[in-house]
Amino acid sequence: MQDRRESWIFILTLGSAAAVLLSIAGAETLLAIACLAWLIVRPRPIEWPGYAIPLFAFMLATVLSLVMSPQPEVGMGAVRKFVLFSMGLLVTNFVNGPSRARISHVALLAVAAVTSVVALGQFALAYIKFLSTQNLADDPTVLARITGFMGHWMTFSGEQLLVWCAAVPAMVILGRRWSIPLAVIGAALVLSFTRSAWLGGFAGLLAVAFMIPRKVLIGVIVPLAIVSVVASGLIYHRIAMSFGEKFAPDTGRLEMLFAGFRMIQDHPLFGVGPERIHTEFPHYYRGTNLQDFYYGHLHNNVVQIAAERGLPCLATFIWFILAVYADLMSMLKTAPKDTRWTILSAIAALSGFVVAGFFEYNFGDSEVLLLLLFIVSVPYGLHSVPSEVGERSRAQATYAS
Repeated sequence: MQDRRESWIFILTLGSAAAVLLSIAGAETLLAIACLAWLIVRPRPIEWPGYAIPLFAFMLATVLSLVMSPQPEVGMGAVRKFVLFSMGLLVTNFVNGPSRARISHVALLAVAAVTSVVALGQFALAYIKFLSTQNLADDPTVLARITGFMGHWMTFSGEQLLVWCAAVPAMVILGRRWSIPLAVIGAALVLSFTRSAWLGGFAGLLAVAFMIPRKVLIGVIVPLAIVSVVASGLIYHRIAMSFGEKFAPDTGRLEMLFAGFRMIQDHPLFGVGPERIHTEFPHYYRGTNLQDFYYGHLHNNVVQIAAERGLPCLATFIWFILAVYADLMSMLKTAPKDTRWTILSAIAALSGFVVAGFFEYNFGDSEVLLLLLFIVSVPYGLHSVPSEVGERSRAQATYAS
């Protein structure tokens, strides 16, 4: 009976992660139901992932920044987003076997492949329209990029990046039949024409390239190479547009970085306040074309967090990332062969996320964050790693018994 209840919580947790690729509302609803079911069932003592303490520190630093903000009511969304961190706890406690890990990656791969097919259809229709209008607003490599079921191309490409990176090592155990869905996701990633996702995909692949079989590596690279060659003219067009007069996002992003540095210089401890970048940016911008680009955030995880919440909060974010890497590398040393791939999947996805995050504020994207927490937390449910919080929890459980 207890196993059946745990299975239902696992299904709800996986459903939330898979639903992220389709609807954030659906994903958050399933996440809330999974948490409620866990509170009701409470099958056993909580297992804490090794990154729990730095994540708690990040939450505390965010709250302090909010308290010190001149407009705390504006930044409450940053605190409400803490509920998303429950995904890591759910995965650590209920994706706790090789079969569940495999099912999880298959589900994500399958749903991502479906969304990629939809996105490729979007690209075809958008390109046909662009050929007839030649308007920048209709250009599928610039302002009319594919979004799948998401509201923005950055969210779509960020999600596909994580699933693709995680699926590369998973091919070791999933087999050749899943190469086609992976190739479809890779094609959508190329045709998303989002350079941060391209760089993140390269980083994720490079992070595990020397730890997976050569046949798997070739099977991943060849479809990407074919799509890239076929789309080489459009890729050149996309890159050339970045340096043109009509569409020059790089200039705007440099200005955002400089403005962010000025914010950090003026507010090093607590930042300008959560969700207040848009309000403060005009005061720190030195240019004259403010209306030409979006400045709701600074398109860089490091600068965004430091400018918005202060350098101490940035330190906790970096601590969180490094803690996950340290745990994964520790697990890799002792992991059995049949679950080693889950660790490599987490390393690939995390590396892709980190590199893409130097060019986009992907940590602030709820969909991307949920998916990242799911993927990097899977190894914690399968492999033992020292955790101060976890050790304290187990000690208390032993004492109580």
